[in-house]
Amino acid sequence: MAKSTPAPSATPVPTYIDRPELAETFADKAHRMTFDGRTLRIEFCVERADDVGAKQARPVCRLVLDLDGAVDLFNKINTLQSAMESRGVIRRDAA
Repeated sequence: MAKSTPAPSATPVPTYIDRPELAETFADKAHRMTFDGRTLRIEFCVERADDVGAKQARPVCRLVLDLDGAVDLFNKINTLQSAMESRGVIRRDAA
């Protein structure tokens, strides 16, 4: 009697579970972004004026995403950019 091949199992879909106790981190800008082929690193900073009035960027968060996370982030940013363009919040520069 021949063995039957088991049917491939469906890929589990992760469930989103909110964690309201997580603190939010404010940033003025994304200061540095690097991609090494496997991970995307983004350093978020705030700008503060020192005693003499010069601005200094200080890191407040370093986010590291694997390739799948980076692709997901860029897809969501593109969707957000389109929505902001349609509302006139931002505009695309002419080439």
